[in-house]
Amino acid sequence: MSELRAGPVVSGRVYVVDEVAGRAPRELEDFTGETTFRVSHGPHVHEVVGVGRVLDGAVRVHEKAGGPGGKDVRVWQVRRTERGFEAEHAGR
Repeated sequence: MSELRAGPVVSGRVYVVDEVAGRAPRELEDFTGETTFRVSHGPHVHEVVGVGRVLDGAVRVHEKAGGPGGKDVRVWQVRRTERGFEAEHAGR
């Protein structure tokens, strides 16, 4: 994986999902259970590690510090769009 240039995660900003589990995402179910995916917005890249579940046509992923069993950091909502998969910070 290339060097990550992490910036602050901004609420309300839509991030492009670049990969999930080391490959291009194909379906929402790719983000369920224990998951790792990378999102980007401009030059900023963020690696998300957490646990996801499908809810109302999207996946809510509870990002964890230190891996799937770690402390909750934030919640992401992942959706499939015409442009591919996008993620947005959805709170804590």
